[in-house]
Amino acid sequence: MRLSRLALLSPLLLLVACGGNPQTAGGPQVAGRFSGTDSSASATKSGELAALPGGLSEPARLKGLTTTQVKSVLGRPGFTRRDAPAEIWQYRGRVCTLDLFLYEDDGRQVVAHYAMRGTQPLDERGCFDELTGRGKAAPLS
Repeated sequence: MRLSRLALLSPLLLLVACGGNPQTAGGPQVAGRFSGTDSSASATKSGELAALPGGLSEPARLKGLTTTQVKSVLGRPGFTRRDAPAEIWQYRGRVCTLDLFLYEDDGRQVVAHYAMRGTQPLDERGCFDELTGRGKAAPLS
């Protein structure tokens, strides 16, 4: 199952790698600003983060989570897109955007990959803190 998932994910990862801006040691950078309406409904309480096994304090721990678990941490995505076999969920904050790539695994959708980008240098942990409501700014979606 893992080999077939890797085979399906490889072209998408290649496309994402070729199309993005170069990353620096300071974190991802993207020119421009994101727009949207403020919706703090997706911000979570720290108790919800602790409810997941081992807590969820860094973005790499999103991998393997089900759609229900992701929604309990980040709320509903502001944007979704289906590109079979993947489903992409997008969460936007004031200074960063998180894309989650979900694939079917044993009959359920799970996070197989994530990508972050920002309007200014921001490490992944800072972006994740913003999107989970632990940072200074509330998420936009």
